[in-house]
Amino acid sequence: MGEGHDTGQDISDNSRLDVKSGTDADIKADYGGDLAKDAGVDLNGGADGISDTEKGLPEDAGEDLNKYLKDADNEQLDPILDNFQEDKWSDLSLEEQKQSMNDLADFVAADTENENPPEIVFRDDMEDGAYGGYNPGTNTIEINANMLDDSHEAADTISHEMWHAYQEQVANDPNNPRAQEYQEGFDNYIRPEYDFEGYQNQMVEAEAREYAQGFKDRLTEIKGAV
Repeated sequence: MGEGHDTGQDISDNSRLDVKSGTDADIKADYGGDLAKDAGVDLNGGADGISDTEKGLPEDAGEDLNKYLKDADNEQLDPILDNFQEDKWSDLSLEEQKQSMNDLADFVAADTENENPPEIVFRDDMEDGAYGGYNPGTNTIEINANMLDDSHEAADTISHEMWHAYQEQVANDPNNPRAQEYQEGFDNYIRPEYDFEGYQNQMVEAEAREYAQGFKDRLTEIKGAV
């Protein structure tokens, strides 16, 4: 989350994508569940029954987002997500958990046709409560290696931040009809510490949550089918 725009805030700290400063001013951190619990709001939760416009999404965003997971090859996705089931996840070594997250990132990159997918970097020096964030300057997703105990948050963080990487790609593609929309969203990114409701409702964040929610829903479906 080089970068065609400089927000100097963050989304995670560039202020574009997810909130909380990581280490540099360019990173977008995702507090995920902890921040949501503190704020009394579920950052990663779906918004069933709420229109795209009310969620901060463009009117046609639902169709755009739905085409991804609905068209996804579950025969390829489900074995990847299977490792994120709580009982299996807890039996994985740290290296196996990291590999599972890389596998999911690879799936999302293919799913979104990201031509320059970010590198996943695991760090053990990030602040407590920060799950990770996308850094558009280095095209990396930085993941807090100390916050991998929750498998669903792990899957959510990867898919959420990978969507931000996709948004970045679109924003820098002058031939894409949504390039200007994403660029404006990044240029006017609202950081949560300044306006939490505005942060949640802005299009780039609402989209990323919506996309990531599809993976969490699929995880629940897989569990129920066992």
